[in-house]
Amino acid sequence: MTEPRRHIAGQVAMTSRRCSERRYFLRPDKFINHVMLYEVGKASERHGQNVYGAVAMSNHVHIVIGDTTGDRSDFMRDTMSGIARSRNDDLGRDEHFWSSGSYNDTVLLDDDAIERKLLYVWLNPVRAGVVDRAEDWPGFMILPKHWGKEITVKKPPRFYGRESPEEVTFIPKPPPGYGDMPLEDVREHFEKLLRKEENKILAMRVANNQSCSGAKSAEELDPFSSPRTKKSKRRTNPRFATKNAELMASAQDIRRGFLDDYETQRQRWVADQKNIVFPCGTIQLKRCAPIKCREVRDDEPGIFDLSWTPPADKKTAA
Repeated sequence: MTEPRRHIAGQVAMTSRRCSERRYFLRPDKFINHVMLYEVGKASERHGQNVYGAVAMSNHVHIVIGDTTGDRSDFMRDTMSGIARSRNDDLGRDEHFWSSGSYNDTVLLDDDAIERKLLYVWLNPVRAGVVDRAEDWPGFMILPKHWGKEITVKKPPRFYGRESPEEVTFIPKPPPGYGDMPLEDVREHFEKLLRKEENKILAMRVANNQSCSGAKSAEELDPFSSPRTKKSKRRTNPRFATKNAELMASAQDIRRGFLDDYETQRQRWVADQKNIVFPCGTIQLKRCAPIKCREVRDDEPGIFDLSWTPPADKKTAA
């Protein structure tokens, strides 16, 4: 039995999904870039997710979100399903698009973890040796320059039927913890951090006499091919991210308690016992049955105020 996920409104998470057999189904081109923006925007508005940063590499995608509703599983389900169906149609295939299993979900427990994971996401194409700067990546990305800007995405010209909205509008937002700073200052802060990390990578390339392959090399990939390097047998899916040992221990302890309590209550529920209350963060069963859940603990780690919405200062059409 797969362990139940635990999602709570107010959490910030880095979500990731990899293409089946590591194939380059997400190789950047005009169609998939359009689809990614449309699906992410549509699902984020529908399920109450703040989008802080994202990148679609040729065979995997990362999205950092602020979960205002506790419904990020629904966000990922709809986003990944929409991408898979439209891209499969585009490629003339009907087999599995994503790798087996579900998506990865790492809860970011403090401001430092949020900062580090956002940089990790944006630096993917730079570390891969494809481009020198994150903004040079030709694929789908959400960067600091997009924060606070209203993005309107028209329905892609192929695959989508009448039931799909003609356009989607959403606003990528800066992460929590910077509400006392003007939006431009928050953008500048993260852009400086990004440039600093990019410069470190470029310096290492120079020292090792290496160069980037260039954006065109990514655009010319065969979408049905995959990396020649062997897939690592070691698969890590960290539940939490923080360098604070005490915070990590607390989050892990609460999760263990959640799993024990969930299984106890589930067995009681199956046995049709009375006065059953599931632990806070129960999501899948709550969708299927009228169950009761406990309130979030006052000492729950990794809960942020996600209510700050920056003013839209420029409209961007796609």
